[in-house]
Amino acid sequence: MPDTELITIGAFARACGLSASALRFYADAGVLAPALVDEVTGYRYYTPEQSAPACLLRHLRAMNMPLPAVTALLAEPDPARALLLLDEHLAALDRHQGEIRAAAAAALGALLATHGSASGSGGGAHSVPADDRGGARSPLATVRNPEPERGSPGTRDDVWVSGPVLAAAIDQVATATVADAEPAVLDTILFEADGSQLILTATDRYRLATRTVRLTRVSAAVWDATVNADDLRATASWLRRRHAVVLRPHSDRVEFCTAATDSLEGDRVEAGEPTTRHVDQPDDTRRYCRRSTHDFPDYRAMLAALAPVRTRVVLSRAALLDAMERAGSPTVVLHTTSTGTVSAAAGATCEQPEPAAAQHIPQATATGPAMTIHFAVTTLYPAVATAVGPEVMLDLIAPDQPVLIRSADDGDLSTLAMPRKPEPTEETAR
Repeated sequence: MPDTELITIGAFARACGLSASALRFYADAGVLAPALVDEVTGYRYYTPEQSAPACLLRHLRAMNMPLPAVTALLAEPDPARALLLLDEHLAALDRHQGEIRAAAAAALGALLATHGSASGSGGGAHSVPADDRGGARSPLATVRNPEPERGSPGTRDDVWVSGPVLAAAIDQVATATVADAEPAVLDTILFEADGSQLILTATDRYRLATRTVRLTRVSAAVWDATVNADDLRATASWLRRRHAVVLRPHSDRVEFCTAATDSLEGDRVEAGEPTTRHVDQPDDTRRYCRRSTHDFPDYRAMLAALAPVRTRVVLSRAALLDAMERAGSPTVVLHTTSTGTVSAAAGATCEQPEPAAAQHIPQATATGPAMTIHFAVTTLYPAVATAVGPEVMLDLIAPDQPVLIRSADDGDLSTLAMPRKPEPTEETAR
């Protein structure tokens, strides 16, 4: 390689606004490869010239552009052709918005036909108030939390994140927890702040889900806390209504503060504050979730112990969910071929001993040896349904080995799921 400046993946992630794990996802999907991968350490390095395509990639994904279209646009050497590809996606978005507006108008007409017009003049009872820009305004938006000023005093351990994004992350990883678990650590979520991102991880021994959340402010905070999952689930609805929140760890709990106000108050309630979420808080500016005294399992060692990936599948999240819904079976069977095609079929059952015909999944690609792998829908469906972004990546090792299900957008989500053995009827049929 020519003598050029190389940037670590962490520094490059901060420069382009993507998480390091999202960059790994896009590299493995063949969208944006690093300039150099150290053969000994596996560390990935990028060059300054890759910042522009990485930022463009982030913007394109924010527009819900599918990975195949993103890959084509980034690889297009002709600027005019690249603009045409972007215009085609914008036109598709406009068509989709038109379909949504038409469906909304039809729903309103059906509602009025069923219930009649509401009381009041001019049909104003079902009109939607608008904000200063003419857009729809939520009735809950009358009191707003202003954007916090930079440089507001706080503690070194403060971590700033988007409230709705954090709520979604809690929902996503909580699918890998077990209520009333024994041991109790299986009903917790591990929070890890490393200065550039917040990582949430949960496991029930059969599944493992880990989600990164990009920080909204640069932070020097480096800490971890094992947090009660029930408290977090109850706090999620509060987080969804907070534009920005600050996380602050304490010895027996983690504090969640509305960023616009609590960042200025320090730790004024450190002493004597209740440690659970069940306390009425008149100002509604903070919540507390209990920390567990149990050590969280070493999930990084679990991931590092996995055998090398043999087959990698990239496909539309919506298409895979549709395939599972259409299968109408407790088991779904994924087939990949050496030519890169992917198909799905319902698994055989005692009532239906003959395996169903496999249906091709469009715009799905597979690299590596052909493989057939069985999943319980109750295991695979939640892992895919909670994914971020429009695509998922499946890292396959063998039909009887754990599968890593990955997705990325603003942050990334990885879920480790176990496949299931084929039904005896399927083994006989083969």
